[in-house]
Amino acid sequence: MDEKGNLRKGERTRNQLKEAALKLFAENGVENVSIRDIQLAAGQKKNGSITYHFPSRDALIRELVQDVGKILDAGNNQRLDALEAKGGPKSVRDVTEIMIPTLPESGDLSPKEQAYGLRFFTSVMISRRELLFEATAGQDRGTRRCFAAIRSLAPDMPPEILRQRMMLTLMFGLSAGASMEAAAKDQEVWKNLWGQPSARSNLADTMAGIILAPVSDETLMMLES
Repeated sequence: MDEKGNLRKGERTRNQLKEAALKLFAENGVENVSIRDIQLAAGQKKNGSITYHFPSRDALIRELVQDVGKILDAGNNQRLDALEAKGGPKSVRDVTEIMIPTLPESGDLSPKEQAYGLRFFTSVMISRRELLFEATAGQDRGTRRCFAAIRSLAPDMPPEILRQRMMLTLMFGLSAGASMEAAAKDQEVWKNLWGQPSARSNLADTMAGIILAPVSDETLMMLES
């Protein structure tokens, strides 16, 4: 950035590459996008433009994961801080409402990144889970706090079952968030779901239900075997 606060050419190119990559990854999945695809979408004609800014394709994915993960974690912490200031959380649903992912309009993401961040993050979670965990190490304090609150609010749940259910809740919430993000672009297709006033509240209910559903005898037998 120069003295006037304007991005230098190299910084602009780097941001263009990141935005193009994020959109393509979100729409097509991280395994279905090549370096060449990103370069063309960013309007870069030089073959080495991406490798100049990023050592590898994984390095680019990792940086995008960190960008989105940082903001998601900050949101979780802020919402949990606000709830604790009021004496909460008092129920598992209080926590699952916090865990519904959102990318605020203000923050380090550009408008284009806000429009594709959750779908990208979900795609990485599905196909590059180890990379996601590596990239977000140290950026998951909000999630860990939410999990700790759930453990305290569901003390009778078998630990193995609760651990599985918290991970399922996290995955379900991210996938639903990605769906909501897509709905913002195509409201007509999603109007019967995210177009309903009750949808977001019902999502929090459903996520709480994943945690609190009775454990079947069949599952308990497997724990004992």
